[in-house]
Amino acid sequence: MLGGLPAILYGILHNDTARSIGGACLIMTALVLNALVAIRRWIVDTSHERRALADAQRQASEAHHRYIASQAALENEQARLNRDMAGERQRIAAQLIAEREAMLVEFEERKAELVAETMETTFLMIKGGKFAPEPEPGNLIQFPEKLPTQAPSPSRERSREHGVVGP
Repeated sequence: MLGGLPAILYGILHNDTARSIGGACLIMTALVLNALVAIRRWIVDTSHERRALADAQRQASEAHHRYIASQAALENEQARLNRDMAGERQRIAAQLIAEREAMLVEFEERKAELVAETMETTFLMIKGGKFAPEPEPGNLIQFPEKLPTQAPSPSRERSREHGVVGP
């Protein structure tokens, strides 16, 4: 551009058209080359994008490491919970066995008491000549005996011939 401007001025001063046009072409060529260099730099220069990509990769790597760490922590916590649950199951199973044995002992004792009481009552009944104990006063409901009007009459008897049930 610096060479084209004096060529244009020299061509204008000496009335030389060829030098003026040559200087103008030289300036336009320089401008086009500067524009092409700027466009190439704008297209080819990826330093900003590379920095953004490096930041994104670093963040993705950090997120991946956090994910791996939290997954390992979760697996450790699940293993601890499984161990705790297994220990609790064993403790409950031992407690249930102990309670069952205690209940069986209590049942056997109560059963032995009832057998002894029954044998004593039977012995006293046989010795006293009674074979059934007298009913104790209480809320015993006595069933009424059948009245003659409640006896089934032949006319009211249901028909059972050939599997037919009638009123």
